[in-house]
Amino acid sequence: MYRLLLALTMGLTTPGWCSWPSGPSFVASPGNVTVSEGSHAFLPCRVANLGDKSVTWMRRRGLHIITAGLLTYSPDDRYRVLHPANTDEWTLHIRHAQPGDGGWYECQVNSDPKITTPVLLIVRDKNLEDPFYLHDLAADDNNTTVRIEGAHERYIQRGSILAITCTVDHKGRAGPSQVAWYQGATRLHYDSPRGGIALQTEKSLSRTVSRLKLSAVTPTDSGRYSCRPDTGGFASVTLHVQTDQPRAAVQQSGHNASISPSSSLRLALLLLLLTHLLAHTHR
Repeated sequence: MYRLLLALTMGLTTPGWCSWPSGPSFVASPGNVTVSEGSHAFLPCRVANLGDKSVTWMRRRGLHIITAGLLTYSPDDRYRVLHPANTDEWTLHIRHAQPGDGGWYECQVNSDPKITTPVLLIVRDKNLEDPFYLHDLAADDNNTTVRIEGAHERYIQRGSILAITCTVDHKGRAGPSQVAWYQGATRLHYDSPRGGIALQTEKSLSRTVSRLKLSAVTPTDSGRYSCRPDTGGFASVTLHVQTDQPRAAVQQSGHNASISPSSSLRLALLLLLLTHLLAHTHR
């Protein structure tokens, strides 16, 4: 009797004597993917112990279902899921990725409760050389929007003052502790070698506003300016500093007509000729 109890006790305390199958879980994989415009994007998702459950890929923005299992529901034929036989891989393949494809995607498993893992896709615009240009994607993750007020292509005269306002709406969540400004890939500070840089930040419960001012701009100040809060998100504007001075012009019938030196000479000769003719007529 004692031997039976001892055997049962040892069995109860032996690992694995009674194990229940575990549910689906994600295997660690990269959380963001960066590709160049026009190339192929592969968003990883690995699921262990999937069992009879299914894997779904969704676009977080708009909550659009892209694939479910091996079926593609998106009308865009550039999307498909790659699932090699007898593997835990469910990779979302996007052919010829475009900047508009960038953003947050979710790999989901219809377990109870449902489990999801996010993947951020960043598509670099091939026409832009700035390595920090991210199309304002990361802000989707925390309900934060980042924008620069006004036109995103600006022209300014040499010697003028440049003022750029960046607004970060964080909808009641914790706002950024700082907003960094860049010209291209170079971060701007009060004590930057250029000098004449002013940075101002105002914070409220739902919004952070950062302002950048540059005094007496020169052609070297041309380029892409970006604001980047440390909570994620990105916005940018392109600046063109013009060095040519406006030419003298007269307003004629609602249109500008420039007076060239040759035209002025011809006009003077015509007036001289008319004066001579009038004087000859009255003799």
